[in-house]
Amino acid sequence: MIEAFISGFWQVLAWPAFGYLLIGIAVGFFVGLLPGLGGLATLALMLPFAYTIKQPVEAFCFLLGMLAVTGTTGDITSILFGIPGEGSSAALILDGYPMSKKGEAGRALGAAIMSSVFGAIIGALSLALSIPIMRPLVLLFGSPELFIIAIMGITFIGTLAGSSLTKGLLAGGVGLMLAAIGVDPQTGALRYTFGSLYLWDRLDIIPVVVGLFAIPEIVDLAVRGTSISEVPKTKLVGVM
Repeated sequence: MIEAFISGFWQVLAWPAFGYLLIGIAVGFFVGLLPGLGGLATLALMLPFAYTIKQPVEAFCFLLGMLAVTGTTGDITSILFGIPGEGSSAALILDGYPMSKKGEAGRALGAAIMSSVFGAIIGALSLALSIPIMRPLVLLFGSPELFIIAIMGITFIGTLAGSSLTKGLLAGGVGLMLAAIGVDPQTGALRYTFGSLYLWDRLDIIPVVVGLFAIPEIVDLAVRGTSISEVPKTKLVGVM
């Protein structure tokens, strides 16, 4: 396994595979800044271009570079504007955007980027080392185990809600009801669509979060006509 890892690493660094990797990173950077266009959607859009690349290694470098960077650049819009570029960046609205209003946008961006770097490195190493152990365990997971994990997730929501356990559990229940909207993937039955074709594809987290957080904030900034930071500007004066 170590020999295969080293061989693949040198293939990525070889030219022109490394050039395609840089192009993919540049494309993913700009795509991650656009709300609603996630990494998987961009991956589907870029597949026709990947087929034109002659070598499979170069095509994989292009696609993986683009997909890996979208999650990090999605944090930028979440912190600066309160608009998540990715579904995984939605949680940053609760902490990162208030820090931007206090004039601490640089600190929030630095923390997000560094956590992304260390998380990617540690996560990749952990995944590579745990695949031989976790593969048989994952195959044992069925519907009962997945149901227990879902119940545990709702329980965690209730415990993290603060002093009001009832509100946390209620929020988790509402989330389950909203997640049930659309076509049942098992039976194909329609659930809570109310005769609307737009609800057949379910409620994605990006449009919902953009509607709840981004649109009101954009209107507020346009009306106020000021910067995001609410900290008044100060001037440094000499002591003499």
